[in-house]
Amino acid sequence: MSALIRPNPGEYNPFYQGYMDHMEGFSIRERLSIQSFLLEEVLEALDAENVDKPMAKGKWTYNEAIGHLLDTEKIMHYRILSITREPGIALPGFDQDLYVASGNFIGLEVFHSNLNAIALNRNLLRFFLDGLNDEQLTLTGTVDGHPISVRALYYIICGHMQHHLLLFRQYLSA
Repeated sequence: MSALIRPNPGEYNPFYQGYMDHMEGFSIRERLSIQSFLLEEVLEALDAENVDKPMAKGKWTYNEAIGHLLDTEKIMHYRILSITREPGIALPGFDQDLYVASGNFIGLEVFHSNLNAIALNRNLLRFFLDGLNDEQLTLTGTVDGHPISVRALYYIICGHMQHHLLLFRQYLSA
């Protein structure tokens, strides 16, 4: 099993610094294992009436936010695969708002299906990570013109989820 140490700032776009900060003191392997359970725990009280309501004025619905999490993790996972198979590859960015608007994230069934898909994707991310060596973790490509390493992508995935867990807790307690 390879050592997954915190990436250096040059290994990712400064845009992602907040997600890196959310991972301070956390293990990536541990977060990959438990964050989907934490997500389900935080959102367990949501019912059909509330999943499609905006979390706050001008914000996505809970359903859209879960769809966004799943889309983002799939894209980040693809980036990890691409960089490990073709180091130096240039990959495009994506417009999260366009993806959410096109996602058709409506209804309790879609909500639960996407929560389950996040848990499955997390297992795939863990299994893929377990097959990587130290050299592969430091491989880089570019995304939207910015360098990014495989290990940075794992940190971004988990930090992004931490960010949304905090937001969900905030909105649900308001």
